Amino acid sequence: MSEPMVGGLGREKKADKEIQAACDGLKKEILEKAGKDGTEMFKALKYKSQVVAGTNYFVKIQVHPGGECVHARIFSPLPSKGGKTKYELNGVQTGKKIDQPVEYF
Repeated sequence: MSEPMVGGLGREKKADKEIQAACDGLKKEILEKAGKDGTEMFKALKYKSQVVAGTNYFVKIQVHPGGECVHARIFSPLPSKGGKTKYELNGVQTGKKIDQPVEYF
């Protein structure tokens, strides 16, 4: 079994409450960058993470019941002592389908 490469992208995982909360906190910005005025849904489905000087999250978010998704790249810097976790949106990819894998971008 090979060890994960430092800075490499981890395996795809099911989105949890923490990932959904990060996406919800950036929802307006994600939708603006995706060119969406509003959506019928906004549900984080899957994600991959990359540990750098903080953590990059590459998240698949379903924005339409028909399977339309966007992929968001969210960065969480290393927490400062006693500080709250912060999230920054670093990119959005549109035109994704529910069956497409989450990839680095």
